[in-house]
Amino acid sequence: MQKWIVTGISGSERIELLNELKDYIENNSDKRVGVYDVGDLIKIECKKNKNPLIDERILDIDRSLLNCLRSCAIREIQMSLMKNNNIKAHFIGIHATFRWKNRIIPGILYKDLCSLKPTGLINIQRDVKDKHAANKKNTKWDEDTLPDLKETQEWMMEEEFVTEVLADVLEVPIYLISRKHNLSNLADLFLSNKKKIYLSYPITEIQEENPQLLAEIQGPMLKRLEDLFVVFNPLSIKDMSLTYPDAGKEMPALPGLIEQLTQDEKDLIKKRTIERDFQFIDQSDAIVVIYMTNKLSAGVLAEIYYAHRNQIPVFMAFSGKKSPFIEDATDVIEEDIETLIKRLEKFARYKKGNRQL
Repeated sequence: MQKWIVTGISGSERIELLNELKDYIENNSDKRVGVYDVGDLIKIECKKNKNPLIDERILDIDRSLLNCLRSCAIREIQMSLMKNNNIKAHFIGIHATFRWKNRIIPGILYKDLCSLKPTGLINIQRDVKDKHAANKKNTKWDEDTLPDLKETQEWMMEEEFVTEVLADVLEVPIYLISRKHNLSNLADLFLSNKKKIYLSYPITEIQEENPQLLAEIQGPMLKRLEDLFVVFNPLSIKDMSLTYPDAGKEMPALPGLIEQLTQDEKDLIKKRTIERDFQFIDQSDAIVVIYMTNKLSAGVLAEIYYAHRNQIPVFMAFSGKKSPFIEDATDVIEEDIETLIKRLEKFARYKKGNRQL
């Protein structure tokens, strides 16, 4: 029985994703899935004790009472786990941190985590503009307290960092998962023994030079790779689009918001993107590089060397002149994509730890 703690800040839609994953798995297999929203269970605990809480004010209550309510909610989850030990995977949605009125409030206690003995932790990632838009509709914030794009990013970083620390202390795996991860492929992470890969390609360079190839990578090629692996795709999160010169014109649904971004805020988006993509590589068994252009992509080269230094195999389709530096950092280089995929089909069949590539 798997037990996963799933974190994500307000607006990440972690519970919505978990419910969609539950529906997909139960509609397409004989497996059952449990989903628990600790926030909702806290409200139920309050009603049981005839102490109704106003959702918009729940974080204003005494810290000890909040911790007690959360522990009660988690005990309810533990009882459900014991009664439903035939369920394949349980997903427990909870905040790692809260940002509230210029304070950082813990979303879970270490002792509660230990009592659950989780299989691992998951942090749900979503475009910062989408999180901001979702929170803007949430009645718990007004115009004065609503986190702006920079504050939303900082909260996301805090949530991810605390989740990583907890996973490290508990010595369990952690995965960053995009809200837009394909459900059928995400289900494979929990129901199959598929290897995991990070898909690397020079997005900007291909978009400018050969948009048809980009559509091919994001469409049929991605589908073929998802049949073989659990795929972490950098374009499942498009925060970098906010930093482009024409972002305001391309996203008119965000009037004034993008134009208000300072250079420091754009730099933060860029740094967050780098760290997130490196984490995607860390949680993968290999990276697959599609480099069918002669243009230089510093990002792809950085990802290749990051994987190489961390002993993660690199599979590459490269049509240009081979450099000894690239050859030294890659395990497999093929001149065309089809030949590379054939090599990947063999790699997908090897047991983990087998270095035959």
